[in-house]
Amino acid sequence: MTFQMIQDAHVRPELFKWNGRMTAETLNAWLREHGWQAAVPSDLFELWKETGGGDVFETETILGPMGDAALGDDIVAANRELHSRGMPEQFLAYYVGVNIGAVDVSQMEYVELDGTDFRSIRRFVSFDDWYSMTLRSEYQVRYGLP
Repeated sequence: MTFQMIQDAHVRPELFKWNGRMTAETLNAWLREHGWQAAVPSDLFELWKETGGGDVFETETILGPMGDAALGDDIVAANRELHSRGMPEQFLAYYVGVNIGAVDVSQMEYVELDGTDFRSIRRFVSFDDWYSMTLRSEYQVRYGLP
């Protein structure tokens, strides 16, 4: 699976600080341990295998299983904190920034949530759609991405 985000990282690697690759077995075991094996779409699974999540465009965070809670990019700690602030349990956040990127596990769709009241702003059919319409549309010109 080819991701636009990964292609952009090849063009401007200094803008993408990944946490590290994971094997499918390790990632599946981690998802089972946290009860999320049915909550993660296949494209997000593949992205996590490739990157482990990380920081992008200097200020944006793709949460992942390889994240560091002390740095705020650990998906477990971030979701626990967001749910405690009122984010509905049907959402599994994978991105934090101005808004929140999440999987609506009840629909298996990607959703952009307002960062203050967790209201759904937009829905997307894939991770690439989410990335292209949110982060990439914001940063493409600024960072000279093709």
